[in-house]
Amino acid sequence: MGLARTRSCTPRRSVLWYLAMSEQLEFLKDIARRLDSARIPYMVTGSLALVLYARPRMTRDVDLVIECREPDAETIVHLFTPDCYVDEQSVRAAIAGRTMFNVIHNQWIIKADFIVRKDEPYRREEFARRRRFDVDGTPVWVTAAEDLVLSKLHWSRDTGSELQREDARAVLHSVQGLDWAYLEKWAVALGIQELLAEARKP
Repeated sequence: MGLARTRSCTPRRSVLWYLAMSEQLEFLKDIARRLDSARIPYMVTGSLALVLYARPRMTRDVDLVIECREPDAETIVHLFTPDCYVDEQSVRAAIAGRTMFNVIHNQWIIKADFIVRKDEPYRREEFARRRRFDVDGTPVWVTAAEDLVLSKLHWSRDTGSELQREDARAVLHSVQGLDWAYLEKWAVALGIQELLAEARKP
């Protein structure tokens, strides 16, 4: 299991107002509490991480990377079965193949995508750098800003998504004190150095 930095972060001022407009805030906090109680490491990524760092983005999904092993499958199912739909076979298959499974809240109809962390050098480093945010009084582990940028640019390269590039630009121009040596090192390793250079432009 990767070691995470424990420096707490505070969301941008508008974040809690935005999240409070839907049930996503409660679902996010609930997922964090359940996973922490079972000692299953995770980090929030995707649109909700973007909200915490840069700008609101309307979404009904919660995206997380989770670090787990086959014995954790039953625990995960039991954690969410009381009020969510989760398929045990899908969880076991996702863990075995390091892919993804879903958890859907029965009342709110909000989907959480759990991405099983891949055993690759960058993904291990990314997970080790996750940050702890205080979200409305609940500790929530979130991908580091630099890794959110790298992941969005990597996704953009593979899909051609201009939206992902715009998201990366938003983070780059909103977050102070980014580790540019780290960004440039992994941009080269991931083959996205040109995209990073373009996103960095004013």
